[in-house]
Amino acid sequence: MSRLLPVYTARIEAARANNRQGLPLGGAWLRNANDLMQEEMLPAAERLYQTEKERVRTDYATAQGFPWVAVGLGVLTVGALGGVQHALYRRTNRRFNVGLLGATAACGVLLVWVTAGHTLASAGLSDSYERGVRSLNVLNDARISALKARGGENLTLVARGAVTVPAGQKFAGQDSYDVAYRAEMARLLGPEGDGGSGGLLGRALELADDAGGSDPVRTATDRAGEWRERHLKAREYDEAGDYEQALKRVIGAEKDEATGASFDRLDAALEKALAHEQGEFERAARAGGSALTGLVAGALVLAALGTAGAGVGIARRLAEYR
Repeated sequence: MSRLLPVYTARIEAARANNRQGLPLGGAWLRNANDLMQEEMLPAAERLYQTEKERVRTDYATAQGFPWVAVGLGVLTVGALGGVQHALYRRTNRRFNVGLLGATAACGVLLVWVTAGHTLASAGLSDSYERGVRSLNVLNDARISALKARGGENLTLVARGAVTVPAGQKFAGQDSYDVAYRAEMARLLGPEGDGGSGGLLGRALELADDAGGSDPVRTATDRAGEWRERHLKAREYDEAGDYEQALKRVIGAEKDEATGASFDRLDAALEKALAHEQGEFERAARAGGSALTGLVAGALVLAALGTAGAGVGIARRLAEYR
């Protein structure tokens, strides 16, 4: 991606320079830049994105693992201390050994702390995944689809029918960029005619668990539906040969008619939803992490106290036989 980005930028600037000179090569340069983006850069970005998502899943699985070995050793230690006290009681007829009793109490507290701390931390991590990560994944996918759809829509006007779907394939003979636009919008909203209740935005609305998350998603859904309707109107002008009107309907300054305004509002709503879900994720993750606060230091202190108590308790019994 780092290697190809300057190449892509150069091709865009070549398109801009040709366009300013009134040369028709500008459109060809734009299509060439788009091919580079679609065939090499975006697949690389998609691989990176999927790799990071897999890393998150792996990290969650690792972090949520329960410390069975530590808890098992703690149970064995408490049991061993109890066994030693029982054996001393039978030999000496002394009901309590203060040192061993203190050691048992320290180990018991540590065992409860470890068990409760990891249980609460695991619950917090699960909450952060359910309330944050799942929604973030869907919203990020939705934003990617919206950006792809916008690129396809713009290139439909740039190509002006010069790039069509090859014969033998679905939608053969149709503008390939418009086909790509429709595919991304179907992924975003669901198939045309279902009221925009499906797709990624429908899934994001299902995952939103409060008004702060659901309201911007509803706004995004409304704006995406508006965009789809405006696009159809722009296509009618384009197919009728009125290129100037089609251009105004896509990138014109008329906010009440241009698809660009709908896309901008959609993108802003998605950005707001993403910020909210990111906050939900961070709060839940911090809550889970706080359950382990001080555990390492506390474990060292309690282990030291337990060891000292056991040593003192056994030493006092041994001293009686000198």
